[in-house]
Amino acid sequence: MKTPKTKSVREMRKEAVVKTFFETVKKLKEKNKKVTQQEIFDNACNSTAPRFFVTFEIARRLVSTMVNKRRLPIKNKNKIEMYKELYRRYMKRCKGKTGNYTVLESILEEPAPSFYLDAGSFRGIVYRTLSERELQAI
Repeated sequence: MKTPKTKSVREMRKEAVVKTFFETVKKLKEKNKKVTQQEIFDNACNSTAPRFFVTFEIARRLVSTMVNKRRLPIKNKNKIEMYKELYRRYMKRCKGKTGNYTVLESILEEPAPSFYLDAGSFRGIVYRTLSERELQAI
């Protein structure tokens, strides 16, 4: 008997991005007949995400870095904001008593304020995913 294949964080993010894109198109088209692609992508990438799209290991490592008052080794502003939000939720949940990083597992599954992607990255994920689906259909 085959075990079901678990989805990677990357695959889950791709699915959520495409789903949010189509929901945003529908929502904006209902409000206004003429809507630009840029408006769609701007609205979609700033909408809430169903979870934080990062692995537990990476989240634990970077939240630990912040707990130890060290600088994050990343430069992407969106990712920095995501890790700050994870850190804020972690500290709130732990009430200042750090060291128990298992709570991060549940925090990662909570809805995130955004996808932490810029509109260009969001657009790229949508286009690549849709073209992959077209190729699979052939």
